[in-house]
Amino acid sequence: MVASAGPPPTPRPPGRALLRVAGVLSQLTCGACLLIGTIGLVLVQQNKTGSTLAVAAWLVTAMAGLVFGGLIYRGGLVSTLVAAAIDAGFGLVLLAIEYDTLRKLLKILPASDVGTIGDALNVAGFAMLGAAVVCLVALPQAIRFAQWFRTAAATRTAMSTARGFPPPVPARGSTYIIPADEASASRRRLYLVLGGLAIGVGVGIGVLVSSTWSSSTPAERETGPTLGRPGSGLGSGHGSGSAKPSRAGGAAPSDAQPTVQQEPRIDHPAVQAAVPADAGGAANARQGATNEAGGAVLAVNPGATLASMLTQQRDAIAKVDARALGAVMAPAVYGFGIDADEVAEGRDAVVEQIVRDLGEPPPGGWTVESRALSIGDERDHAWIAEELEVGAAGHPPRRFAITELAAAIEGRWRIVALHWAAPVADATAERLAILKTMPMPQPIQDRHDGSDELNRAVRAAFASRDAFADARSERPAAFNYGSGGERAHGGVAIKRIFSKLKAQIRLHDGARVVAGSAWDPAQRTAPWIGWAAVNVDFTSKTRAATEVTQTFRVLAILIKDGTAWKIVQTQWSNGGPIR
Repeated sequence: MVASAGPPPTPRPPGRALLRVAGVLSQLTCGACLLIGTIGLVLVQQNKTGSTLAVAAWLVTAMAGLVFGGLIYRGGLVSTLVAAAIDAGFGLVLLAIEYDTLRKLLKILPASDVGTIGDALNVAGFAMLGAAVVCLVALPQAIRFAQWFRTAAATRTAMSTARGFPPPVPARGSTYIIPADEASASRRRLYLVLGGLAIGVGVGIGVLVSSTWSSSTPAERETGPTLGRPGSGLGSGHGSGSAKPSRAGGAAPSDAQPTVQQEPRIDHPAVQAAVPADAGGAANARQGATNEAGGAVLAVNPGATLASMLTQQRDAIAKVDARALGAVMAPAVYGFGIDADEVAEGRDAVVEQIVRDLGEPPPGGWTVESRALSIGDERDHAWIAEELEVGAAGHPPRRFAITELAAAIEGRWRIVALHWAAPVADATAERLAILKTMPMPQPIQDRHDGSDELNRAVRAAFASRDAFADARSERPAAFNYGSGGERAHGGVAIKRIFSKLKAQIRLHDGARVVAGSAWDPAQRTAPWIGWAAVNVDFTSKTRAATEVTQTFRVLAILIKDGTAWKIVQTQWSNGGPIR
């Protein structure tokens, strides 16, 4: 009896340790990208910013990455290359996301938290690039294993159809399990489970963020400055806002009274109580109150508190009352108006500028609402940042971004420097800068009063981006107001934001610098606070990788910390009119 020859033995499979690592990394990273994309979709819908189609493409690509990550286990050139390309693409996109884009989506979070999330996305981006590298390194294994898989599958098919009986003499040998095609259904179920889990968790987080945003007060919805531009980019801003109301008046009823609505949350000790609608405010005097550091807060005469000054100012704005506006100004007050040619010095000139920016009020006056308020203070001085919404029946609301330095002068609070601006959306500002149709700010003449040291500190601070970041105070009450209306609190966070700017800054022309000795006799020999008004060139790259320069108007408040002058507040703005 002659025994028939059996089928050739199945060859030993090649090692695929790298394939397994590449598959696991691809599936994990793409699952994370699916989660990120789901959260992003909810935030894009909530904030009405960004492209829904781009997020949808991200989600589809992440699902594809899950599928091809699973196919890597079976080897093959195409599936491994596609997985590597998807991983690398996600990694590059995550690394390319700029702070301003992230800030637009995460308006509810403070600047420091957004910076932390940005760092986490950078780490995720490098992880994605690492997964792509592992996929490329595993390519030889993928090719060898795919060849073995095809050979083993063919051998299995021949064995199942071979005639005859097994050899009469048992033979020792190795048995190899060949991956079966029937397992694809299980893989599909796994992909659906992973995808559904990522989508469910992402939607839950997105809804949580969305609901927190919708339930927060206006003062809690504070955003930081952009990384592409100082303080603009992240939020869409509040439109160009440069148009002034017609002097024909409005349609408000004749018996209507000016409405001054107060900020729902004011956390500064000097104005912690709700400010009354009347201009007196004596009932809310907090003489001898203490701040977080334990020092005296603005101990001035009753009826002349910082709270009453703010109320008086808002009431004067509502009525466009030039005399009342002048009553809260120091004689030598300096101010930027909302248009590029509006720079004034002296009480009458500044008041005239504000009246022009507000326009003729309707018969019942403007409605003035404080949308956000931040106050820092030191020794009878306060740096104030506020967003006011001014409107009336028949008039679209306008938003004014305002910063001020105020001081207790002869027992009453007076504004010594101010900056009024209309927030301008990033896209609008960049487009006008590229077309060179953005109004150029009025030149600032070199002049400094009271301190050569302060003057040198201002020039050094605005010499470069790094110098500006170094010059920022780390005080918790430090503040930055961006040109798009974004707000950043806390010196540490602001220093971090500006240190990451992919741009450069420098003085455009002169600098108007005034030390506290100009209004406070106690500082005559040793000034410790001051302000500076400058025009600053800000150069950054557009999405087309071309450089664009915008010239911003900046009001900076500086305090002497030890032996060094440090910036505690800045406001950046585009001068109008924006058309």
